[in-house]
Amino acid sequence: MREEQILRSVAPFYEEIERLGYDVRASTDFDEIQRLVAKTGRAKQTPMMSIPRNDFTSQRAFWLFLYKDGEVVGGIAAKYDQLGEESFSSYMRRTSREQYGRDTDPIERIAKPVEDLIGGNVVYIGELEFHPDHRGRLILLEAVGKVMQGLAAVKWSDFDWMYAIIPEEHLKFDHIYGFTLTVPDAFTWTAPEPPGRLNTHALLAVEGRHLEHLMVSAAARLRRNRSRADARKRA
Repeated sequence: MREEQILRSVAPFYEEIERLGYDVRASTDFDEIQRLVAKTGRAKQTPMMSIPRNDFTSQRAFWLFLYKDGEVVGGIAAKYDQLGEESFSSYMRRTSREQYGRDTDPIERIAKPVEDLIGGNVVYIGELEFHPDHRGRLILLEAVGKVMQGLAAVKWSDFDWMYAIIPEEHLKFDHIYGFTLTVPDAFTWTAPEPPGRLNTHALLAVEGRHLEHLMVSAAARLRRNRSRADARKRA
């Protein structure tokens, strides 16, 4: 089954996180989450994932926190939306209007690949933040991201698409984020751009039926790299 394979593929990334001296823990305690988010270095939550703004339940959202010596040093969040017959474009326009306090549609244009492809049951991955003292390790970034993707895929096994929205400058890391679709300039906002959103933001996405391949492949690559590193140490 897809979920079983994904769970197995997550194990090496848990091991890598521990090898680097860290730990990860998931939480659906939203009071706790609000306290812990501030420790990751994030100044505030985006409206899309703001706990006071959203009626989240443990079935709709969770956070994964990165710990070092018992202290929170990073975090990432996921939420699940069943769009039903509503298009993703309609959902983004409708919810963004409320999130950013606009009287009219705040989105001028949504890129055609996003409009044509994304829909159904969708999982959003966002709020990625590492404390400044713990940034710069791409393998740690990838490991935390893969654990989050794996947990979300198993929790919401009927998802159709998983997506993230990232700054243009982060596109150089798209090979470790674990998505198959990259859409630059995904949203054009009616001026002024709302806080935390830019016209240059890209959307990354992967279809549910393809995530297993990416996860299994990434786990195999991690194992190969670890074997080579261990061999070099023994040489």
